[in-house]
Amino acid sequence: ITSALCPLPCQAQSPTITSVSKITTQQFQTIVIKGSGFGKLSPYTGDSNYISLEDQTPPGWQAGYAPFNDTVTLIVVSWKDTKITLGGFSGAWGEDNYTLAKGDSEQVEVWNAQSGIGPATVYVTVSGEATATTLTSSPNPSALGEAVTFTAVVTSAPPDGETVSFMQGKKVLGTGALVGGSASFTTSTLKAGNHSITAVYGGDSDFDGSKSKPVKQVVN
Repeated sequence: ITSALCPLPCQAQSPTITSVSKITTQQFQTIVIKGSGFGKLSPYTGDSNYISLEDQTPPGWQAGYAPFNDTVTLIVVSWKDTKITLGGFSGAWGEDNYTLAKGDSEQVEVWNAQSGIGPATVYVTVSGEATATTLTSSPNPSALGEAVTFTAVVTSAPPDGETVSFMQGKKVLGTGALVGGSASFTTSTLKAGNHSITAVYGGDSDFDGSKSKPVKQVVN
């Protein structure tokens, strides 16, 4: 079957989704949808008749599909026949519970942008935003009884006030509250010798936890 709307055999233009990259809890993120039969579309920010991302977890909301007339839209970075790249969400993101949480089920639907055939549908479980924790100490080496400050930096930066634990093995030496992605803990009770210290950020409903590489603190 061919027509002006579908110049190639329509069967060949039926969209298929083979993979969707990780979808996280953040507003601005790169989401890559791979497959075939998507057609071609110019980059845009807003709604169209050809893509929908719908949060299936109550209360639920939808972004991207114009007929739904929702207020959350999509940032479409590129749209090729085999790959669609999104830059995240725009519009009313963050209003009226229009956010994503870890564990939410996200329905992704794509129609062919030329023929309108579809949708191809897959479901993706929302992941937390990945973090990385790094740890430094000062002074190092230190003298017995001298105050040593351990500083952890967590990226991407979770909200201020969240806790980082400073660990020696399984023992918690102390904790610090994040401010601008950084937390610190100071102690003068370390015994003489070498100490392997790590910093652990436990994560929350939006951010995954992470653990630093150990720092060897030398106390003379």
